[in-house]
Amino acid sequence: MDKSDYFFELYTGLPRGGPGDNESTRRAYNCMENLPSEPLILDIGCGPGMQTLELARISGGKIIALDNHQGFLDKLKKDANNEKLDDQIEIRNQSMLEMDFEDGTFDIIWSEGALYFMGFQNGLKKCRQLLKDKGYLAITQAVYLQKEVPEEVIQYWDSEYDDIDQIENTMELIKKVGFDLISHFKLPVSSWMDNYYDPMSKRIIELEEKYKDNETALKVLNASRDEIEFFKKYSDYYGYEFFIMRK
Repeated sequence: MDKSDYFFELYTGLPRGGPGDNESTRRAYNCMENLPSEPLILDIGCGPGMQTLELARISGGKIIALDNHQGFLDKLKKDANNEKLDDQIEIRNQSMLEMDFEDGTFDIIWSEGALYFMGFQNGLKKCRQLLKDKGYLAITQAVYLQKEVPEEVIQYWDSEYDDIDQIENTMELIKKVGFDLISHFKLPVSSWMDNYYDPMSKRIIELEEKYKDNETALKVLNASRDEIEFFKKYSDYYGYEFFIMRK
């Protein structure tokens, strides 16, 4: 097994693949006006699909849930079946870098904590292509929350993800790509802890016992623990902003 195998084992069984919560998903969805009664939605990088299920409940529409890790999709399929939402959710194992949908296909595109894999600006442009006229895009994106940010935080994000920026600059980029920004709001700290980092902490403890003599696995687990501690220390300075925009 390599590092990616241990990484996915860590994430298997977690409620979410990143920060978020159903209340924030609903709040973002409720910013959208004049939607069809059964909108066609693309959920890019759906992970285990907590937000996918919530979208199915509140939209009454059809959702294509796209991810390239089958373990996440298997969990989503099981949960959708249990909730009798499987008729609304089509699961697709595909990289977001290889999407082959026709332009102007979707009423809504959704991506919580995943669009950055495409490069933020490239991701915005691709989503705009795939949306119908007046269609909506809802995403969460890493941002700096204050003007003055400690150097440790800047160095951390430069090593992880260089598309992070101030909220105002992110808003300007959204407009530059050709979207009307409808609303935006900060995900609360609980969005990071309750459904993501707290369950991950428990999972780390379980796997540390399982892999106590495996150096590669322990490096993956230690890196994840360091990420959690870093957030606890510096969450005043960075977070996720939910952006809701219209083509």
